[in-house]
Amino acid sequence: MPSLTELLGKPVRDPNGDVVAKLQDLVVQVNHHELATPSAGDSYPPVTGIVARIGARGAQHDIFIPWEHVLHMGRDGVDLTTPVISMLRFTRRDGEIVLSDGLFDKQVVDVEGRRVVRVNDVDLTERDGLWYLVGVDVSPGGLLRRMGMQRLSRRLPRAPVINWAQVVPVADRLEDGGTLRLRVPRDKLALMQPAELARVVEQLTPQEGADLLNDLDEAQAADTIEELEDEQQGQILRAMDPERAADVLEEMEPDEAVDALSSMSQEEATDLLGRMSREDADEVQELLGYPEDSAGGLMTTYYVSVPDWASVGEVRAALRRQTKLADAEEEEDPLPDAMPEIYVVHEANGASLPRGGRQSSRPRPSGKTAQVADRAPSVWTEGKLAGVVTLRDLLLAEPDTLISAVMHPTQVGHALDKEQDVARRIAEDDLLALPIVDDSGMLLGIVTVDDAMDVILPTSWKKRLPRVFH
Repeated sequence: MPSLTELLGKPVRDPNGDVVAKLQDLVVQVNHHELATPSAGDSYPPVTGIVARIGARGAQHDIFIPWEHVLHMGRDGVDLTTPVISMLRFTRRDGEIVLSDGLFDKQVVDVEGRRVVRVNDVDLTERDGLWYLVGVDVSPGGLLRRMGMQRLSRRLPRAPVINWAQVVPVADRLEDGGTLRLRVPRDKLALMQPAELARVVEQLTPQEGADLLNDLDEAQAADTIEELEDEQQGQILRAMDPERAADVLEEMEPDEAVDALSSMSQEEATDLLGRMSREDADEVQELLGYPEDSAGGLMTTYYVSVPDWASVGEVRAALRRQTKLADAEEEEDPLPDAMPEIYVVHEANGASLPRGGRQSSRPRPSGKTAQVADRAPSVWTEGKLAGVVTLRDLLLAEPDTLISAVMHPTQVGHALDKEQDVARRIAEDDLLALPIVDDSGMLLGIVTVDDAMDVILPTSWKKRLPRVFH
């Protein structure tokens, strides 16, 4: 399996065996619909032509020779099928990579290794007369080969190359303004856990991190950004296109969005809030009104609350209904992935009102769905906190039992309590979450154990533990 550096500079010969040029580079096609698959399960870009350097010293220029004019290529050079070649100067087309120019010394993500690496060389393979880019070499040996120290490089053990199918370039935009779309590996990037992807993003500049997250959907990008430190969150969002950043903010936990916006200038934060949906912006704006070191600044409004008049069966049905509605409309499930507790409230003014957060951006049901929903309890009911219900109690209770009969009292905090005091109470009393209420007892939000750990743990450990309840 030859490397590119073993081919560069080798002679290009016409059918008579005369040297007409030197191999300067190889061109591969990376458009997803044109990817070839020489082995099952892997997608490798095919070589579509060579860049050859012609002319005497001082008057040299590069030309492109299509692959159909190549009879043979190897460590001994390139043999052409025709003596007639175009003398026009080479220009890279969109969807192509000129290998040494486009990849050498560039940063890429090794998806399998969960790391950012720098390309020192690339490996190729030949199959049925075609050549393919199959991997990148990030070893010191690859760098030594490029420097002309082949003998020294051979003394080093040959490090395994990184399969191209597991490589994601950090940026989609090449230095000459062209774009580089690699849909297959970016799909694999989306399979990484948010914490793993965040550790990769931390190794990049803010612009590189924004570029890397650019092809992920907003929810995946939001989950990744939430794993970063507050200052880094703001830097990544600032590097994004403003409309994209606003969409990502809408998908973030309200308290995480507040942390990210708090690290920006007031002008930047105001601009992004103006681009968000009104419901989400109002939710975040409300949290921004609390002091940064208070329980109000730490809490999230992403939780489930139900009216005290509902039965256990009605609450279960309401939870299922929300998930089914979202699935039918091909929207993200509005319910939290994990619910530490379900909060029972005395309804405000006898009505169930949609609350902010991710769920607030969902349209209200209409038509027949609205008629059913109007008779059912809301899972985002606003009102005075009456108690909490564990998921265990919700599952074990008889369906016709009132939810108020299985709820139990809970500790509460207030919006202006110091975040350190709230975090300490959660830790000392082994709470999964602490509800935050106003002076009249209205439920405002909750502080989860995840957020409490962010306050208690040293900065270097923040955001490193799994976010169980987010």
